[in-house]
Amino acid sequence: MRKIALALLSLSALFGAPPYQASLDAAHWHAQRGLAAPDNQVQREGHASLRVEPNGISDACVLSTPVTLTIGKSYELSGWMHTDKLDVRDTDRSPIATGASIGMASMPWDVHSESLGGTRGWTHVSLRFMATRADDQVVLNVAGGGAFTGKAWFEGISIEEVAQSGVLPQKAALRTFGPGYRYPRAGWLYVHIEGAPYDRGYQHGYLLAREIEQYIDRCAAQLDARSKATAWNNGRTAANALFLRGFDKEILTEMKGIADGAAAAGAKVNGRTIDLIDVVTLNTITELGELQSAMPMTPSGLEGLNLMKPRYDASKTDVPVTARCSAFAATGKATRDGKMVIGHVTMWPLTLAEQTNIMLDVVPTEGHRVLMQSYPGGIQSGTDWYQNDVGVVLTETTIRQSPFNMEGTPVAYRARKAIQYGDSVQKVAELLSTRNNGLYTNEWLVGDGRTNEIAMLELGTYKTKLYSSAKNQWFGGTEGFYWGCNNAKDLNVRLEYVPDPHGEPEDLPFVPASRDIKWQEMYRQYKGRMDEGFAALAFRTAPLVSSTTMDAKITNSDMANRMMTWALFGKPNQREWVPSAWQKEQYSGNDGLYSSGYRLFEGHPADAIKMLLDGAPKASAITAQTANAEEGGGRGGRRGRATSSNDKLWKGWILPASDADVWLTAGAAAYHSVAGAKDADKQIEAFRAQYREAALEGEQPLSKLSSSTTSANWHTLAEAKGVLLLDALRRAMGDDAFYALMKDFFDKGTTKTVHAADFVAAAGAAQQPLFAKWLDGTGLPEAGEGAIYVAGDLHRKLASTIIVYGTVTEAGANRYAAEQWQKQFLDQFESAVRIYKDFEVTERELSDHDVLFVGRPETNSALAAWTKPLELNYDGVVFQLAGKDHSSENDALVLSAANPMNRKHMVLIAAGNSPLGTVLLTHGGFGRTQYQLYDAGRPGESGFLTK
Repeated sequence: MRKIALALLSLSALFGAPPYQASLDAAHWHAQRGLAAPDNQVQREGHASLRVEPNGISDACVLSTPVTLTIGKSYELSGWMHTDKLDVRDTDRSPIATGASIGMASMPWDVHSESLGGTRGWTHVSLRFMATRADDQVVLNVAGGGAFTGKAWFEGISIEEVAQSGVLPQKAALRTFGPGYRYPRAGWLYVHIEGAPYDRGYQHGYLLAREIEQYIDRCAAQLDARSKATAWNNGRTAANALFLRGFDKEILTEMKGIADGAAAAGAKVNGRTIDLIDVVTLNTITELGELQSAMPMTPSGLEGLNLMKPRYDASKTDVPVTARCSAFAATGKATRDGKMVIGHVTMWPLTLAEQTNIMLDVVPTEGHRVLMQSYPGGIQSGTDWYQNDVGVVLTETTIRQSPFNMEGTPVAYRARKAIQYGDSVQKVAELLSTRNNGLYTNEWLVGDGRTNEIAMLELGTYKTKLYSSAKNQWFGGTEGFYWGCNNAKDLNVRLEYVPDPHGEPEDLPFVPASRDIKWQEMYRQYKGRMDEGFAALAFRTAPLVSSTTMDAKITNSDMANRMMTWALFGKPNQREWVPSAWQKEQYSGNDGLYSSGYRLFEGHPADAIKMLLDGAPKASAITAQTANAEEGGGRGGRRGRATSSNDKLWKGWILPASDADVWLTAGAAAYHSVAGAKDADKQIEAFRAQYREAALEGEQPLSKLSSSTTSANWHTLAEAKGVLLLDALRRAMGDDAFYALMKDFFDKGTTKTVHAADFVAAAGAAQQPLFAKWLDGTGLPEAGEGAIYVAGDLHRKLASTIIVYGTVTEAGANRYAAEQWQKQFLDQFESAVRIYKDFEVTERELSDHDVLFVGRPETNSALAAWTKPLELNYDGVVFQLAGKDHSSENDALVLSAANPMNRKHMVLIAAGNSPLGTVLLTHGGFGRTQYQLYDAGRPGESGFLTK
């Protein structure tokens, strides 16, 4: 690694001189919020530190002077932090306040290192990142987005260049098909396709076959939730009649490839193989939805004759509440560096939103490489976020529907062609406008990263208005700034809403709505300082974010020139979008959206990805999935049995003559449920874990067992070891002899008091050494170390349990999951379990409690610190269990273990490879195994780990 030679990054060098107060030397560090000063009294290895304290009720943010980086290169920011009584609190539901952390000014507010809280000694933290600015700044944060009391110190901040890109996928997470590949990342699916139209389409369809099936089902529900099959057939007919012939040969060929690739992988629609018309229909689903609004706006030829009275009820023909967006583009005097910055959020129906998580990277044989947000089977974006390899960015916000032009071409075609073949703002505007069919009327924002030119194109059907920064054309006096929020600004475009001049009167001039007003307020407040941080702040601010906001995308000129973007799936204010009863009724598969946090995406350089592709898993055809659900319940619960063994099992009940006989009566009753069961091996392991946990409180030989009225531990030992002894006896004697012994003993002793010694004698002399081994000593004769706890043990330990959720990334999803478990525990067990953020829980609290960790180590710093003692093999979004990688975005894990600081307490890990994966774990219970795997919330393989 090469360390950047920048003296300003050594705090000891900066502040070795006499200390001074908050008016810091602007040449080194500047406190935007809070107080910061050098501190010679608190040192690390002889170096003075920088002390950060609150200044009123706020967080603290301290910026360094500019650091020179190379855009596109990977770096590691690291440093040391120390805290004293640092108490952080949220000031609102969003954002989730973090502790003391380090980051870069180029990053959105929720991208940062591990954070610290409470009182912590000097702790080393780091953050790997890819540079997106040439002149960046180090940021020291305390209580980001919230407020705090206490102090934090920083020292030894450095930046080193590292070889591996921070945005490259892990090899185990890649699935390939020819030159195409896919991998999951924070709720997104990155999909790369390349080549001639049919080839790249075939890669797309094969890689996303299952998702295309699901998306078509969602589209059908969007058309008519009550009759999806009929609605989809009608949609196919309309798309074939109105739109198919509006696509050129290149895009039609690509869609044919998508259909054939998906079909080859097994994708079906309503029982038949997917075809081209299905793909055309899903790519024009938005336009199909706009037809009803467009027709009243479309002249019939009878206008002015007073023969008909078209309805212009804005509540019915305006943009639906769930189909809105907020967006902006800024440059020149509006931005921090005079360069372009542009961003967009989508407000969309949940049914479609849940699968509009494809980051599609298209490398065509002709035209420009394209990176766009899309959906399975998409040849366009749908939410309209596009970038190409010459730095052009295209986005939009929908405006009120204008007339339908049957001679025009679909927006799905024009938008894709505009970004694939547009190399300037003017060319993009021209391609969007040519043969416009008017459906899905939009106010397009365009930016050029090479020239920093931005434009706003209000594209009605026949009326258009282009505002260009190159011509210094601004609306409302916002020089350097265009905004969009579904409210057309140009009067001529708005006049298309009234094709009949003698129809009902309508108020047509532009009137600012609440979001128009908010954008202009933010312009006035941040003019000259707009950048990626401004965008992330705007998109978490109401009303620019709403109840139906599903994403956020942000880029600047330098990033756009390298096909890079900050992207977030879910609400950009960390709030959850939980399906309402109506949304579940509309589509039962709606799971909701749970914020991923911002992640950096790029169109990967071919040489960077090639090394990873060698040996990566190949994409496979769709295979049927079965949910191998385990029965829940705590210890002692009855389990399913194999019916073939029921006729062998003993019946009746017996009573112990003394404490030394309890192992037989309790063990035989419990083993009755195990013997012959399909999951008998798992149940036996659960009893081993049960014994090991009870043994932590003290062991007794079964032959000398002493009961108690103040503890059940003695009975737990007897029951668990009794089960294991009987299982060992069965294996030693053979099934026939063992079952005959049990039936005979119970037939003679049922309802009577029995002595275990009689059972031992009946087993025969050959088994006496086995009984002596099991009855006269402690421990488990036939087992070494193993699981101490099963997941379901947490239910009876809630009085001493805490929940710790991750805030490093995916904080919103992790918090929601933690709160769901907290509510369940209170509702079901009357136990109020306390929730902690990962940075605020102390070692003492972790040691003294049973702990439910929420979120994988990548997102949860408290869990990350315990990965080695827990022997947890979790790398980013890939976890390994029993030697097998689990890398799908749908994979999730529940794993129990002994608390490494106090084995009398347990740890339960609940972690998904995606935000949704973690949240879906809250829908299930905790069973009687050490681990349980989940696929999209469905329980799969479960069992125990062996040493």
